[in-house]
Amino acid sequence: MSNPFVQRLEGLACLGEADVRTLEDLCKNPRDVGSKRYIFRESSGASSFPVIISGWAARHQILRNGGRQITRLMLPGDAYYFDATPDSPLHEEVITLSSCRFVQIPHACMERAIKACAPISTAMRNYGCMENAILSSMVVNIGRRDALERMAYLICELHLRLEMIDGAVRDDEFAFPLTQDDMADVLGLTPVHINRKLQQLRQNDIISLRSKRMKILDLPKLRQIAGFNSAYLTQGHSEPHREMVAA
Repeated sequence: MSNPFVQRLEGLACLGEADVRTLEDLCKNPRDVGSKRYIFRESSGASSFPVIISGWAARHQILRNGGRQITRLMLPGDAYYFDATPDSPLHEEVITLSSCRFVQIPHACMERAIKACAPISTAMRNYGCMENAILSSMVVNIGRRDALERMAYLICELHLRLEMIDGAVRDDEFAFPLTQDDMADVLGLTPVHINRKLQQLRQNDIISLRSKRMKILDLPKLRQIAGFNSAYLTQGHSEPHREMVAA
């Protein structure tokens, strides 16, 4: 599979061969790390930023009582905090949710690439807009949808984001390393509530989940439950032959 970070950006701007080579050079020397390992801490500062090459990770904040809110699931090709300056105060950390391969791209190197290559600048600006749209959608999901709708919406979003990476989804089946605790921390629910809603989707033959693999059995129904509208994700991308259900 080609570099998923490059794939993400190619979907957001018209990159030439030189731009692709520049991005691939930034992603040299990836590191492998196991699950539940920190790859970015608040104390790290913003001098370099992780880019996920394979596996899943999460941005999160820890509350005073030890609770956790996951604010962003990072899938293959996702980056973190390129819009921050090296002196920016950071309030989130990045932890792996599965075994991951990632690279740390120095802020200065990315800044040079953005200044030297207008298409890369456009792609990163559009990536930032998509990040903001995903965050906004997450706020609405937690704040205004019931538990089943939240669950369905999250699965729809993850499915579509993964479809944008070659080979990540086959026949509506994809890796799903989230535990019920992880899902609770994403959706603002309890693990018990998560279990009930997963069982409801399974019993209605809408999804299958086993051995950390998710298969969507009835995508139109799942999108109908969620009220899923892909517009915030598909700008600059062409979704593969899907009939969208408007929210």
